[in-house]
Amino acid sequence: MTAQTTFDVVVVGSGHAGCEAALAAARMGCRTLMIAPNLDRVGYMPCNPSIGGPGKSQIVAEVDSLGGAMAMVADATAMQVRQLNMSKGPAVRAIRIQCDKSLYAMVMKETLETQPNLRLIQDEAVGLIIAGEDNPEVVGLKARISGDIHAASVVITAGTFLRARMIAGESQSAGGRAGDSGDTHLSASLDGLAFRLRRFKTGTPPRIDARSVDVSRTQPQPGDDTELWLSRDGESGSLAPVQLPPAATGIFSTVERLGGRDQVRCYQTSTSPEAHQIIRENLHRAPMYNGSIEGTGPRYCPSIEDKVGRFAGKASHPVFLEPEGWRSREVYVQGLSTSLPPDIQDEVVRLVPGLEAARITRYGYAVEYDALDPTELRRTLESQRVSGLFFAGQVNGTSGYEEAAGQGVVAGANAAARAISLPELVLTRQDSYIGVMIDDLISKPFNEPYRMLSSRAEYRLLLRSDTADSRLAPVAHRLGLIDDERFQAVDQQTRTIERTIAALESTWLGANARHGQALEAEGLQAPARSLTALDVARRPQASLSGVIRAVQSVGLWKGPDLDDVPLARTEIAVRYGAFIDKEHNEALRHQANEFRLIPGNIDYAAVTGLRVEASQHLTASRPPSVGHAARTAGVTPSDIGALLVYLARLPAASST
Repeated sequence: MTAQTTFDVVVVGSGHAGCEAALAAARMGCRTLMIAPNLDRVGYMPCNPSIGGPGKSQIVAEVDSLGGAMAMVADATAMQVRQLNMSKGPAVRAIRIQCDKSLYAMVMKETLETQPNLRLIQDEAVGLIIAGEDNPEVVGLKARISGDIHAASVVITAGTFLRARMIAGESQSAGGRAGDSGDTHLSASLDGLAFRLRRFKTGTPPRIDARSVDVSRTQPQPGDDTELWLSRDGESGSLAPVQLPPAATGIFSTVERLGGRDQVRCYQTSTSPEAHQIIRENLHRAPMYNGSIEGTGPRYCPSIEDKVGRFAGKASHPVFLEPEGWRSREVYVQGLSTSLPPDIQDEVVRLVPGLEAARITRYGYAVEYDALDPTELRRTLESQRVSGLFFAGQVNGTSGYEEAAGQGVVAGANAAARAISLPELVLTRQDSYIGVMIDDLISKPFNEPYRMLSSRAEYRLLLRSDTADSRLAPVAHRLGLIDDERFQAVDQQTRTIERTIAALESTWLGANARHGQALEAEGLQAPARSLTALDVARRPQASLSGVIRAVQSVGLWKGPDLDDVPLARTEIAVRYGAFIDKEHNEALRHQANEFRLIPGNIDYAAVTGLRVEASQHLTASRPPSVGHAARTAGVTPSDIGALLVYLARLPAASST
């Protein structure tokens, strides 16, 4: 073995999971190799070139807090930025960024190429090298060109490429996306190790020529005129935009200066009853309906033929026209994902208002692929079946770039931790959306691609995007995922927020003319009795900045000066403080049982009072903790009660 063929960590795949896994391992000091069949596809966005959205921007914020690159690259290559769910509370508000897909891939690849300890190679992984029969352990992989490559840990981020095939109407071909072939060798290697694989399906809509769209029949959707950032670098003003002059023609040729950056408009239209009729008349030609596709598709991103078939009473479905890049004249038609034959796609598209003269540049298609059953994984995303083998991304049955990136950071960090004997990175439902996702994946049976939703998080008010740094920076710093400078900046901001709240709580405003006039000058009601400034700031119509100015005007302010970002975060913490405290206490109450460990050799058949069905499910899944057992399908609260009684009698059962 040589230095050229021996690494601490090898990452298979260069999608969003692979990029974050490789960066995490390298940042932790591991000699890391990323192997991918096409290095021109690093960080590629084969579907919608957008990052964020409900339940997803929270994951991106956590990836950023763990030192990941997705948020930074999205901010740098943004074409439009919007904040969603503004009519709702802060727990479910989300930022969504429309990116230039080519620039995103270029900046992500540059980030990888300039990362110390990380090497990229264009080659194909065709098998795993396994040592030991009773306790199998991965010790490397076989590459088509490079031969044997040895490593202490291997991370597989194969995306939608395992035994993948693309389908559009009657046409079928091997491949995980247009222009890229599928992988049969690695899938066969996993199958040979008896991994449980499932068959899933995803898809993409047609793209159309931007010059063939009539936007007068659509509803414009401009970006927000507020500074919005996914990354800490963007918030701090240390990130330079990467963009090109816009295309001279087409619907995205006009640029608006909004929120401190150049942005383009997107457009909304909808399908029509006539389009639905064409789809219904041709469902027999739709692979989803005629048996050509066996895999299960995503519930929350169905194809247009699936929507028309399932929701027969709806006269229309929303369609969004979004850019692919600054210089591109192609339009991404969100909402029209399809695998219908090309001639039907032409008819359907031209029955959408504004698209009557549209010219399709790329037809939509479906991809059917193998995905690992993630209940085979530990909380670290390491395989229970083969030590040192980690999985992340769509290969685990998830959908979405953001979900993949979140898994990639965790898998890469834990692959590195195993290689160089550092503590594991274990995220939980109480501390992160990523923890919620991983817990769902490893403890619940999913018969369809998994998508993160804010409703999946029990403690979403605690897990807001603006708290990601304070929640995750300490563990990221301990593992070397972020440097001292960043950690100190996070720590300083956290202390500033705490000092501000303490100053508000200790400052009293009396029912007197001087204090009343100061508050009224800020549009605030004078108090009828003495109140703390914190009480005043929690009033429904109060603004924190106004309260602080009022306190300053009467010479009582002892808190720090606040910039815009800590001010906004403090305001959320103040306004929703009572709800946050309640949720925090609830999380603590659940924590005791959540992390109560279950011995790996437990005989569930010996647990008195445990139903046979529950015993069978728990024996099959072997949950590591009571929390995981409670979320196992077929297990009831009474079963958990019986299990807790049994564990209380075992000295080996413990809590962490």
